[in-house]
Amino acid sequence: MTDSDNTSSKDRLEEISVTEVSDQVLQELSGLFGSRESEMVVEPDGIIEPSGASVTDIVGSANAVPENDTPRNFDLPDAENIVIIDPSVEEILRLELIDPLLNGMAEDTGTLVVIDDDLDRVVIVDDDRPDPTFEERQRRSRRRERLQKVKWLKLAGAIAASVVVVIAVLASPIFAIRSVTVEGNVYTSKEVLVSVTKTLKGASVFTVDTHRARELLLADSWVSDVRITTRFPGKALVEIAERVPIVWYVGDDQKARIVDARGHVIAVLAGWPTKYLRVAGVGPSLEAGAVADDVYRAAAQLVLALPDELRPLVKSLEVSGGGELAMTLAGGTLVRFGPPNDLQSKLVAVVVLLRRQNPSTLAVIDVSTGEPTVQVR
Repeated sequence: MTDSDNTSSKDRLEEISVTEVSDQVLQELSGLFGSRESEMVVEPDGIIEPSGASVTDIVGSANAVPENDTPRNFDLPDAENIVIIDPSVEEILRLELIDPLLNGMAEDTGTLVVIDDDLDRVVIVDDDRPDPTFEERQRRSRRRERLQKVKWLKLAGAIAASVVVVIAVLASPIFAIRSVTVEGNVYTSKEVLVSVTKTLKGASVFTVDTHRARELLLADSWVSDVRITTRFPGKALVEIAERVPIVWYVGDDQKARIVDARGHVIAVLAGWPTKYLRVAGVGPSLEAGAVADDVYRAAAQLVLALPDELRPLVKSLEVSGGGELAMTLAGGTLVRFGPPNDLQSKLVAVVVLLRRQNPSTLAVIDVSTGEPTVQVR
């Protein structure tokens, strides 16, 4: 460094004098910077250290001249450009520059943005976006619901598949019916029995259509009831309850109709049977399986109710045009029952009377009114 440079530096140091600064300014500077613990002081040897000295001390130290009266060269070319930055001061200045009305707005729901280059330009950003955690919970909830639906669909599919597999196994030929046994058939049609056997044979004991086989048998006029049971591994038992023929009558077509105790026409025959009691007169020409008039049902029930001592004496029954019922005994005695009602009490009266008198001496017994009257020969 040349002598001229040292001379200029000395001149600059001499220009700063404490006496040139007023006491008021020194006090304000001391109040502003004297209490800060972060003050940095440049020591004469060039080391910057924190100090609690006031501005006056700093300036005094700056004017101090060493004993040799020669200023020291610190080799700090930018020492006069040191800037002390305090964030709190900048914040205060920034708030003072903003309009107080805008400060109130900034406390609202929106976000206040001030452009540094243009303090008159203020942008309010409304930050009302939904909480991202809420959206995440919503997505997770919807995902759980989808997974639950998929779970139930898979369970239903598994159950359906299991049912199909079980049905396929049960319907397999392994459990097919190979033997069919029929019991109770006497008058049942042979053709119907063959059809039922074909329906049952070959079908699985677990899935066989016994209802169809039962309907085929009940279509036969002789069949009253049917029970079909299957037995593991491949057997079927058919039990048939046939109708019991009681009486018969001649229709308009001169064919005999056999009637059971419930009035069902069991069969239609071209010839006249001899095993059953005949109901004299001409009745309706009904087909097998139809139900006859109540008077024929009453006649069949009367025959079933005959006691053993009276049954051998009965020759025939008769139905009049008015629907009244009568009975002829072997000795020629005529018993009039009248309308087919209260037949049980009327029959009891006839039995008591015949026990007291010889039937051969009686021409007519009339119990149609409930009170027996007799006509002697």
